Amino acid sequence: MISFLIKYKRAILIITLAFFIGSIAYIGLDSYQSGAFRDKIAMVGNTPITYRMFSKATDTQIRALQKNGLDIDAQMSNIIKQQVLSGLINEEILNQAAEEFGIAVADYEVALDIHSSPLFSQNGQFNKQAYEDAVKYQVGATPAQFEEQIRRSKLADRFRMALYSIYKLTPEEVRFSYLTQNGNMKNFEKNKADFEKQLFETKMETAQQAFLEDFNNRVQIKTFLDQE
Repeated sequence: MISFLIKYKRAILIITLAFFIGSIAYIGLDSYQSGAFRDKIAMVGNTPITYRMFSKATDTQIRALQKNGLDIDAQMSNIIKQQVLSGLINEEILNQAAEEFGIAVADYEVALDIHSSPLFSQNGQFNKQAYEDAVKYQVGATPAQFEEQIRRSKLADRFRMALYSIYKLTPEEVRFSYLTQNGNMKNFEKNKADFEKQLFETKMETAQQAFLEDFNNRVQIKTFLDQE
């Protein structure tokens, strides 16, 4: 098991970052409301995550890893599938939570992201035809589906940031944690910046995990990956 983790640590890191920093956006997932594909890979409450959504996201991740020179075997493919599904479920959870708290993303914010992207510009200006062609041929979605996914990703990120803002480190907490971990305050000022960053990341990870567990106690989540 240890050798396996060492072998695939780079791939696992890339996949983890892809989903927990919110970069799951812009991969052209199917619209939740389309109804064109009824087969579900998971349910978050009453909201389905379709197999097509899952399949397209998995293919996107595999292609990205292969472009980074990684060989994807069957074992690695299974890890990717688990991480992709986890990411899709987490995004849906964050979207539902954001809606519960009245958090929203305005149309102009989605439009600003699109119009400011160099992927959709010609000669430094937004080009509607370039945008529509890129979405259709490179992403495999309609503009409406693509824009909805941008909205969902931004909404998830917005709620995540709202959650994180509740948990702020105090100077006393940083000093106490440093003393507890090291047994003394030697080199505290020298190591303070790096230690504070690591402490904050640990605290945020714990906060997000606690939130997800609480959500799971209130809203039923079902996955059907083993039935694939």
